Amino acid sequence: MIYKSSISKSNKIVFSFIFLIIILATIPVFYCNNLIPFIIVVSINLVALFFLVWILVDTEYRTDKTNLYCKSGPFQKTIPIASIKKIKHHNGFIIPVAFKPALNHIGLIINYNQHDQIYISPENESEFIDIIIRTNSNIKVIPKKDEL
Repeated sequence: MIYKSSISKSNKIVFSFIFLIIILATIPVFYCNNLIPFIIVVSINLVALFFLVWILVDTEYRTDKTNLYCKSGPFQKTIPIASIKKIKHHNGFIIPVAFKPALNHIGLIINYNQHDQIYISPENESEFIDIIIRTNSNIKVIPKKDEL
């Protein structure tokens, strides 16, 4: 199964603001008479825009019978489902995890191996968790605080 990352309104605003800044930072170079700065600035800004679009369009999670594949643009991670110990719901802008291939501040913290963690935000969390649990029934799922 493939699950796209959900994206929050606040992240849409942040990405829009970053796009705007990059575009506005590029405009002055069009009035420069020197070709070298023009090429450098436009190249750098196009690469930055390319990576932002790549992350926005290609952040997803895929499962098969043995692995969870997390992808966000050029960044990828494969996690054996058998190594997953715990899935915890998270809601907050500060996410206590190093690797976060997600576009939303509401998502899941997945603990795997001994001390590894990843933060993801699949669009359909409950279906995603059900698929993972079917593969590894030993996973502990910590419910949302409002479900306690």
